[in-house]
Amino acid sequence: MNLLLFDIDGTLLLTGGAGLAAFRDALADANLPLEGLETIRFDGMTDPAIVRELLAPRDRDRPEIVQAVLRSYLAHFQRRLPHARSFRVLPGVPEGLAALSRRPDCRLGLATGNLEAAAWLKLRHAGLDGFFDFGGFGSDAEDRAALVQRAIERGRERTRDARARAVVIGDTPRDIAAARRAGALAVGVASGRFSVGELSDAGAHRAIPDLRPPHDWLDECLALPT
Repeated sequence: MNLLLFDIDGTLLLTGGAGLAAFRDALADANLPLEGLETIRFDGMTDPAIVRELLAPRDRDRPEIVQAVLRSYLAHFQRRLPHARSFRVLPGVPEGLAALSRRPDCRLGLATGNLEAAAWLKLRHAGLDGFFDFGGFGSDAEDRAALVQRAIERGRERTRDARARAVVIGDTPRDIAAARRAGALAVGVASGRFSVGELSDAGAHRAIPDLRPPHDWLDECLALPT
């Protein structure tokens, strides 16, 4: 069995600014400055890492503050998501997931920096939640490689295959680096800020423009030596 572990933001969908607005709301709730919010490149960061980056240095190692901001973010995101006019599923995603889900040698999961609750909110809003039943999330680990490893563990438990091979599919160099550190194959999708060439240079085993079928790239990846 092969575990296909998908990033969400920039790979499957775009939230149309709902996430950024929710982080802004959460910082305001906590009376924290907003100056750094527009300068952070969120691509591939986990939600806890984003919050830690936004906090003043003296507060970054205070888990109670990090968790309070994350709880506030989640509440605001749940409120804002239904009104995000620019929310969209990325090209090729519905048909790509449908085709991959029909493969008997594959099981689809998630490897996302989102908090688990936020991940399912996004997927349900997009009508994509039915393709997935396990994953690794930012609420499992702030370090992206650690959450990929958690996704692999859960996938192997689900499939009862202790040797199931993992393929991480994401749109940023951070996705690629985390996959490789976790011992997974890495596929870069140029649906976000980074090009096919940039994702290849970042170490992707394969880099593709989008998730539309056919999926020759997957068979090429799975043919690589372990």
